Amino acid sequence: MICGYIASTLDGYIAAPDHSFSFLDPYPAEDAGYEEFYAGIGTLVMGRTTYDVCRRTMPSWPYAGKRLIVVTSHAIEDLPPDAETWSAGVDALIDHLRANVEQDVWIVGGGRLQQAFIDRDALDRLDQFIVPVVLGDGIPLYPDVAQPRTLKLAEVGRFGQIAHLRLERQ
Repeated sequence: MICGYIASTLDGYIAAPDHSFSFLDPYPAEDAGYEEFYAGIGTLVMGRTTYDVCRRTMPSWPYAGKRLIVVTSHAIEDLPPDAETWSAGVDALIDHLRANVEQDVWIVGGGRLQQAFIDRDALDRLDQFIVPVVLGDGIPLYPDVAQPRTLKLAEVGRFGQIAHLRLERQ
C-alpha cells in the first residue's frame, strides 16, 4: 500500500516559510499514532527539498533501517545507508513501487510529491492530521493540484487537539 501521513496547520501549511516545523512542537508525533504507522513502513519516498530539510534540521537521521528513495534530478552526496535517488519520473516510480515493495510505502513529502501521487490515483491511503494553528504563510500542503480528485473519507478521529482524517482512494 502506498500511504501518505502528513500534518498541516488549519490554514493548510505543512511548514513555515523557512521550512521549519516548530508549529508541531506542542503536538508530539507519538500522540497521533505515528509509532504504529511507522512500524508498518518498509520504504520512504521524499522529494529533494524535504530530504534536504530533514538532513539540515535533524541532529541524527531518524529513518535508519528503512529504504529511502529521494526523488530528485540532481546527484546527492553522502546519502544515508539504504538510500537511493530516483529521477525517472513519478509514473515510473509508481510502477516500480507497486512491483518491488513488500511492506507499505510512505510518501513523506513534500506536498507536491504527495499531490503527484493523488493526481495519478496512486495514493491508497492518506492520514492527514490538522493542528489548530493558523500560520498565515508557509509551504502549502498541496501547491500544484493538476486536477480535482475526490477521496473517500474512511475515518475521522482526534488525538488530543489534533484532528485526524483517514482518506482512501475511491
